[in-house]
Amino acid sequence: MRRVARFLPVLACDDLEVEVDDVAAFLREVALLRDRLDAITEASRGPRDFEEHRRGLVRRLRNLEVAALHARMIEGGVIVW
Repeated sequence: MRRVARFLPVLACDDLEVEVDDVAAFLREVALLRDRLDAITEASRGPRDFEEHRRGLVRRLRNLEVAALHARMIEGGVIVW
């Protein structure tokens, strides 16, 4: 089964608003990307060193995850710009 990112591609052209009811799905998407991090890093790194680029992606995914976990605790949504 092919999985397609639903939330994060929005950031390519707009701000992302994750509604309360979608926070769990957003967390699953972040986890899915984390599970495929090496392939994503290789495909998107450009001129940067692999490890440097990977660390940056890890940091960004972790920030998204922390925001979503906090939103879940307070029964809120997530806004990313």
